This record gives sequence, structure tokens and C-alpha cells, in this order.
Amino acid sequence: LTPALRMPPKKKDGKKKSAVSDEPGQKPEDLLSTYTAFVKKIGLPPNGEVTAALADDGGENPYRGKQIIVDGGDDPSDTTKQLGPGGCRALATAIMGSHPTMPKHPETGQPMLYKTLQELRIWGANIGDDGASSIAEVLRLGGAEIQLQYLELTNNGITAIGAFALGRSLSCMMNLSLITLNLDYNMSLGSEGVAALSQGLRTNSTLKKLSLRYCNLDSEAGAPLGEVLNFTRCGLNILDIQGNHIGGTGLMELCPGLQNNKSLTKLIIADNDISDSSSEDEEGLKKFAGVLLVHPTLTSVDLLYNRIGYFARHLIPAVDVPSGGNKNIVEFRVDASLDDDMYAKLNKMGGGKGKKGKKGKKKCDATLKEDVVQVRGRGDTSRPAVYEFRYKGSYERERGLMAQELLCDDRWRNAVSVEMDEEDGLHLEVDAEFVDLATK
Repeated sequence: LTPALRMPPKKKDGKKKSAVSDEPGQKPEDLLSTYTAFVKKIGLPPNGEVTAALADDGGENPYRGKQIIVDGGDDPSDTTKQLGPGGCRALATAIMGSHPTMPKHPETGQPMLYKTLQELRIWGANIGDDGASSIAEVLRLGGAEIQLQYLELTNNGITAIGAFALGRSLSCMMNLSLITLNLDYNMSLGSEGVAALSQGLRTNSTLKKLSLRYCNLDSEAGAPLGEVLNFTRCGLNILDIQGNHIGGTGLMELCPGLQNNKSLTKLIIADNDISDSSSEDEEGLKKFAGVLLVHPTLTSVDLLYNRIGYFARHLIPAVDVPSGGNKNIVEFRVDASLDDDMYAKLNKMGGGKGKKGKKGKKKCDATLKEDVVQVRGRGDTSRPAVYEFRYKGSYERERGLMAQELLCDDRWRNAVSVEMDEEDGLHLEVDAEFVDLATK
């Protein structure tokens, strides 16, 4: 499996430059020069993706230097894109400025850390455990000054070894800047890798989102993830483990930690082999229901693609408000294979979440969104394309439409209107009922 194509986030124009850019060594071209010189010294070619992310583009990319994206592409032999473990270590070393041959700070004589970097995204670039460990060093040793907030290492062959290094770098007081950690599609991670990662994360109080989609997790991943959630000062808001195999047993093991947690707002356990085929599945769902009923902060739960059948009845008292369920849970997604009555009582689409427009409308302007992924509509022109995304400034992923696309189609352009407010200025909104129908 390979990660879906993503649109890199953009920032709004008009923001002031960070004061750190006035310090020596903090311009993108400074890092590029250090990195290029170092890879040549150790006999590696400069990576084309890293070079493109840092090179002067005449001001076209307002995020240049703050965000580095390395997309390894589909051809493992393409050395211009495949960063590899050595190339990743070279990049990390350049960011830390830690090699003796690298420029030193003119006043202190100390290594010049590249403090401007905020987001690092490496997709399918074969960095492996050694590459992950080198990035962990940036988090651990540079965490006080390098304010890296978003780290995405998808589909990179990371195992428990790399996961342990990342977890250690994020343990108590080691790093206070990272908000999002995305390790999706590392199929070699497995439950052993989650256990290794959790050794550090179970004392982390600053991480807000952890994504482990399609990482080959089984039932043994439930307990270590529960330990992360059980930490008294846990700050995690979103846990996404879609596309794994934790089953009812893993769900049961997750529940003790989830029950004591007071920070999680969104839990995604879609497509996790939870079914109506065993007593373990039923017991897991029963225990899960008990936690959902009393959880103080959960607002969104995704159980899609789990064919829980008649066992879904155990969830109704916890989720269905007329039955006494938790009023805080405004979004609850279950598989459409349920019978109509249970589906009607359980499935909630979370209407009213996200950026609200004027009454009866939703803000669907593409310029307000980032991390956009198309989830429905490829090759199907009978319905509007549906996307998952984050609104800028939010940690939560949501599902919706792109107003700019609707304007290009005579069938749907009447659902779009131009609005103005103090928060987002001139922007596009779409009829809320139209959005709800199109995304169901």
C-alpha cells in the first residue's frame, strides 16, 4: 500500500517573517548549502526533493524552508527522489549542524542548528530504521531550539528499532514542540513497533495527534496504546489506527487506558477486523460501550468497515442520546451493513463541526484547507468529489467538498455563494444540506 496523494499545506499571505530568520544560518539557502556540501563529502548525490524544497524559487512558495517534503515516488531506483537511510541521516546532520566540517555560529562557536524547520514529510523514500533514528536525534537533541511541529514518515519500512528511537525522543521533557506524528503505511512496524514507540509516548504530554494507519497492528497493540492514553498528563486529541487488525481483543485491551483518559476527542478504529464472529469481539464491544458512555472528552468515533452486525446493539445505550447515551459524541460512524434500525440509532455524521459559515452554509473554500486527500469521486462524474482535509489551525481531519470545483460544474454551482467575515475574509461557502447529502 502507498499513501494517498496529498496537497502540501500553504500559509496565508501577510504573515510576518519569524525573527529567527535574522539569525545566522536560518535561511533555506544556508541549510541547502550545508546539506549539499555534506552529502558530496560523504559520497552521496544531493536529493532532488530536498534541493527543490530549499532552493530559491523567487518567492513562489511561502512555506519554503519551514516545510521539507520528500516524495520518494513509485520507482525505488530513482535516486533523485529516494532519500534512503544515508541521505536521511545527512539531512538530519545538516539540520543539527553537528558535523565538525559544518559552519559554526559566528558568535558562540557552537553548531548552527536550523531552527526554521516546522514540518518534515518523507513519503515512501526508503529511510528505514536508520533514517528514523537520525530524525529522532533531531527531536531529542534539538527539541529545545528546533521547533519541529509536524513529522510524517509514511511508507518508509520503519520497524520496532526506529519506533523505539522515535518514542525515546518524545518521552517526558525530551521534546516539547512536536504536535503531530504520522507513521502511516509502515507495514513492518507491527504491534512490536507500537509497543516500542509507546515506551516513550506514555510519558509525553504535548503530542496532539498520532496516526498509525495500515501498520499491520494486531490485538497486542491495544495494551501499549492504552498505556499512552492512560498517562495522567496525556495531551493526545486524535488517535488514528485505521486499517489494522486489533479485533475485539485489541479493543478490549485499549479500553482501560481510554477509560482513564481525559484528552482524546477523536478515535479512528475503522477497518480493524472487529466483527460479530467471536465472543472476544462481543466482549470488546461491550467494554468499549461502557467507556464511551462516560468518556468526558470524546466527540468523534469512527468504526467504519467493521462488520459488527448484531453486536452493535451493545453500543446503542452509550451513543444514542434518546437511549441515555453520551451527549458529547456528535460524530459516530458505523458500517452500512448494519440493519436499518441500529444504523439509524448509531450513525451520526457530526453535522455542524468544522468551520461554520452563515446559517445553513458551510465554509468549503479550498484556500481554508490543508492536508487535502481525495477519498471519493475518482472517475465518477455523477457526484461531486469528496475530500478529507484539515482546516488551517485545526488538528482534526474532516470530510467535505471543494467549492471551487462545484463552481466549474453547471449542475452544482448554484449551491455556492461568496461570503465575507472577519475571520477568513472573502471566501466561498456551500449550502449545508447539499454538503451533507453529497458526503454521505
